[in-house]
Formats: sequence, C-alpha cells, structure tokens
Amino acid sequence: MNLPKQIKGIEVFYDGRCGMCCSFHEWINRQPRAFGIEFIPYQAAHAERVFPGLGTLDPAREMVVRTSEGGIFRGAEAWVWCLYSCANYQTAARRLGGPGLLPVAIHACRVLPANRHALSKVFFRSKDRKVREELHRMGTAECEDGFCVMK
Repeated sequence: MNLPKQIKGIEVFYDGRCGMCCSFHEWINRQPRAFGIEFIPYQAAHAERVFPGLGTLDPAREMVVRTSEGGIFRGAEAWVWCLYSCANYQTAARRLGGPGLLPVAIHACRVLPANRHALSKVFFRSKDRKVREELHRMGTAECEDGFCVMK
C-alpha cells in the first residue's frame, strides 16, 4: 500500500448506525490532523451525490475511503488511510499498510466487521464483566471471498 507524503484530504463513507464505526469516527476526529478528513455516513441522503456509484462498492459491508486524488480504498486499506490522517499516527499507518502487517490488518478488518453489531452492543454499552462474558460466547468467524461471517 502506497501512502503519499502529501495529500489534500480524504472522504470516509461509513455505517452511521454502527456503534464501533461511530466511535472510531469520533476518536479520529479528536486527533491532530495531518490532512483533511470528512466522514459521511453511507446512509446520508447526500452520500450518493457526493460519491456517485458509492452503492456499488457495498459500503454497508466495509468502510470506503476516497482520496482527494481519486484513489478508492475499502476495508483494511480504508482504516489505514484514516489512521494516516492523524498527525501522531502516520508512522504507525505506514507500518500497518506495509507488506509485513497489511495481511494482519486485512484479517482483522474481515473478522471485526463480521461481528461489529454484536461488538458495538457489548463494548459500547456494557461493563467489563459483561464484555468478557460476551466475547467468550462469540464463535469464530468463517471467511470466504474476503468476508467473514459467524459460524
């Protein structure tokens, strides 16, 4: 994954109904900026006007990033781009987007979204004991065609 030294900004199309996605969005917005970032829920009425054809990229399944230069990234690469927008995390984003760690990021971004609604309920609305119990109850994810579902 090639992250350029200079970029004007990115647009992030995410699930505005997902607690995990919204918490990530809020965390990113609290970080010092390396460049501009705009978060747009894919459900927003103007999302398709801003990005014609967005629906063909299945943003309900995984986050989509469009760079100011016209690059389009999904899933793990989109998450890396978001991290790269943070001035204090650019080095970490370069490492995570590199050949050694990108496969790990891809795997994580396939497993986490498969459980995102359940994880959102657990992590963002529960006490630690409840989180621990729920995580132990969750099954493992079975991955096919680049996407994971619960067994």
